Amino acid sequence: MPAREGLGLPRSQRLSFSGSLAELHLDDLTEDGVVLSIGGAEQSHVEVGDPGFLLHDYLIRMAAVLQTCARERLSARGAHQAPQILHLGAGALTLPRWLEHHFPEVEQTVLDIEPELVEFVLEHLPMRTLPHNLIADAAAAIAPGGVLEGRTFDVVVVDLFNSAEAPAQLTSTQFHARAFEQVAPGGLLLMNLGDEPPMDFVRAQVASLLEASAGLGTSNDSALLSAPTDVLEALAEGNLTFAARRSAPLEQTELNAIWAAGPHPGDVLSGEELHQWAQQATRGFPRRTSH
Repeated sequence: MPAREGLGLPRSQRLSFSGSLAELHLDDLTEDGVVLSIGGAEQSHVEVGDPGFLLHDYLIRMAAVLQTCARERLSARGAHQAPQILHLGAGALTLPRWLEHHFPEVEQTVLDIEPELVEFVLEHLPMRTLPHNLIADAAAAIAPGGVLEGRTFDVVVVDLFNSAEAPAQLTSTQFHARAFEQVAPGGLLLMNLGDEPPMDFVRAQVASLLEASAGLGTSNDSALLSAPTDVLEALAEGNLTFAARRSAPLEQTELNAIWAAGPHPGDVLSGEELHQWAQQATRGFPRRTSH
């Protein structure tokens, strides 16, 4: 019997911040898939009983970056402190489940603005180890005086709004700089971005991220963008994975390994090639410099 059969789905929960309805329901794409939808829009896929399985392209690309660029840091057995991971944006906790599966030593903190979301998800799709659950606006949490002020993490994952409709406080260079400040030296920032042709919004976001990282002494050689080829060529809408390692460049062998991990067809941009890609906006999407 499929592992999801005993979950009593569908289940729903009204979210008090947005007023939207969160729903967990079965996914016909896989045998044990469960989908989280919010306001009728699909947010996350969880494969019940197999946290190592990732369905969506951008999560597979994020996993490839983590396996290649952060494996040693996240596998630090016997370290004085467990590796720390921060997730800005919760969804159904798909990536936290994957990280717990591959790197059981890590401690994870999940932040979301919806007070009921994480508890609702964990009630019906539990994890072996509960993440620390913070309820806050992401921009406020990492601002001076915010709940995360002064803390740093080995990995910071930003998976919030990923389109041009995102609130200004989550897309400004100031927000990007503060997100980088949460990353410990040698640690990794991962961000899910999304757009449609001609990709002006996401190009402006990447340019802002590169500017923010440069302000902390991190060069373009420390950053990468991984996505399907047709998305990078502005021929199709989709998601793109941005990653940057603070204060440490990415090696060509690492970039090659991330490309080889796929999915294909896809590409990985870094260094000057990434900088040039970010500058190719066709209609001058405004870059937000403050919140």
